[in-house]
Amino acid sequence: MSLEYYLFCRKSFDNIISQLNYTIEAYESIRDYNLEATCTIEPKNLDIFDSQYNINIFIEKKNHIEEMKKKCNKKILHLCKHNFVDDLIDISPDNSKHIRYCTVCEHTDNDFSLSSKKIN
Repeated sequence: MSLEYYLFCRKSFDNIISQLNYTIEAYESIRDYNLEATCTIEPKNLDIFDSQYNINIFIEKKNHIEEMKKKCNKKILHLCKHNFVDDLIDISPDNSKHIRYCTVCEHTDNDFSLSSKKIN
């Protein structure tokens, strides 16, 4: 597979993870509401409304996608012909940080000094 394919997959995995986080938060809201509300559902039907069970399912799915993303990142690092650039990013109006990243795959070079620097 090509580098472009893996870059597309990584972006897609990020989108899926974001949607799974949203789903988990929604089920947590349902769970929290259920704890506060008086439940009038008959016990035999509670299994389909078990928010914690559903939260656990979506956490498992999220973990699976995160593992796929890690494997995808390894492929990207292997395939990319890195074009590293040094950049200065603003952290606050008075502080900046030096970073070094690849313009192709956005991988940051961990060996580069990431010390903060005052701007005059």
